[in-house]
Amino acid sequence: MANCTVIPVPALSDNYMYLIVDNETKQAAAVDPVDIDAIQKAAVDNGATINTILTTHNHWDHSGGNLKLVKAVSSIDRVYGGIGDDVPGCTHEVGDGDTFKIGTNTTVKVLFTPCHTQGHVCYHVDDAHVFTGDTMFVSGAGNFNTGTPAQMTEAFDKILGLPESTNVWVGHEYTAKNCAFACFCEPNNEEIKMRLEWAKGQGSIHSGGKGTIPSTIAMEKACNPFARIDHLSVMDFCGPCDDRSDRMRLVRKGKDDWGKMA
Repeated sequence: MANCTVIPVPALSDNYMYLIVDNETKQAAAVDPVDIDAIQKAAVDNGATINTILTTHNHWDHSGGNLKLVKAVSSIDRVYGGIGDDVPGCTHEVGDGDTFKIGTNTTVKVLFTPCHTQGHVCYHVDDAHVFTGDTMFVSGAGNFNTGTPAQMTEAFDKILGLPESTNVWVGHEYTAKNCAFACFCEPNNEEIKMRLEWAKGQGSIHSGGKGTIPSTIAMEKACNPFARIDHLSVMDFCGPCDDRSDRMRLVRKGKDDWGKMA
């Protein structure tokens, strides 16, 4: 039996928040709770008590609800955020390899993944789930706002090193557009073509569709160009380049340039 249940909660126009509920104690962690009314409703509907906030990074659309939620929910006594990320309300700054529990049975391990922000973290839960914020999206990656291609390469290597069955819970519903670029990057990848059609059919949960989460590590290895910088088809897209981090840079540049034309 699983130690925890993950409940996705859509927010804003394309954000995802999550409630991670320890099945034995019904104690819960709210991940990136920007919409405090929606996350509180999810807790009530599932008989859970929020006592922890997990913040992937300091951008408003992920951390902007922290202080309001702490004020509204008296049971919250821990707010986690990455070292040096200046997360609002943070009581516990965490770095690579730090571990803690939600309730009695649900274990969380921190992956330090700076690049999108200077202290971005991902949360690996019960060896079954990873919450990637704006580092890894379904078939995509976040912008390199404060970091380097080398940092994003290292971040992806950490995430992709998790078991292939790991559920990947991302920060935004960007899948259809990401898959469209992935097809542009790897036009002969049939699995990516199928995934694009699937994503279009799923639609966005924010507008009445089913949404596209979770992905898995295996699916990202197959269909995410940022995860495939060592594959020949992506190397061909990048052109002559022996450096992995530079290929990550070139895929990011390719996505940005394509986005201006799409």
